[in-house]
Amino acid sequence: MIFSKANLPALMLAVSLMPLHAMAQESDVKLNVSVSGGYSVNNGVSDILVPEDYYSNYEFKDKGQFVLGGNVLCLYHKPTSLFGVEGGFAYYQKYTDLSYSDNQGLEYTVEQRYHYLGLMAAIKIYPWKHGFNVSAGGRVSAILSPKGISYTSNQEDEKFSKFEWATTSETERQMNEKLTARPDAAIGGGLGYEFSFGLNLNLRYYYGLSNTIRTETNDFNWAEKKNNSHSIEFSVGYLFNL
Repeated sequence: MIFSKANLPALMLAVSLMPLHAMAQESDVKLNVSVSGGYSVNNGVSDILVPEDYYSNYEFKDKGQFVLGGNVLCLYHKPTSLFGVEGGFAYYQKYTDLSYSDNQGLEYTVEQRYHYLGLMAAIKIYPWKHGFNVSAGGRVSAILSPKGISYTSNQEDEKFSKFEWATTSETERQMNEKLTARPDAAIGGGLGYEFSFGLNLNLRYYYGLSNTIRTETNDFNWAEKKNNSHSIEFSVGYLFNL
């Protein structure tokens, strides 16, 4: 092919645009950095504090709380494929308020807030090969705050003095010593959407496979009981080409 001076500017323009075209191409491997917020509740702690049939005329109320988190993940997905995989580091919280009241007027609240850092992985299915996706996977994490219980009560009121109960602060200390948080293992799944300009949204649910709290030998009749967690998390992230 012979190029004349007339088509030289067009050739130079095409060459200059080649790097821009290469940069615009979508990479199969991306870095996903995201932050999340959600709802967490830990069921079964009431059975630890008051084992079944120990006594009656009392009521427990579990109240889940807002939690925060963040992920740094590596995503592998070919634009022409139905499937992708992602994995990396995850930070998240579990947070529950458990309130007690009885017919004697005793009231207390056990606030459990735990922080975790670990690894997560998921398989992703893209029905239309891009954008909307369904994920399924799990995470395994170490506990950063094994003594994450806060305790408040009216047990020091004068009307309860005949029982000679421990102080509120001593009860909290005993709870953090005898009721310790465990490492977490959970399975989960959810829905997501990845926009072409990098933004991605995900809504996921996680079910804790392991007990959140381990009960040590104690003098308070606290018992080892099954206590699994439930978490719903909504994350917003950005995908960077690698």
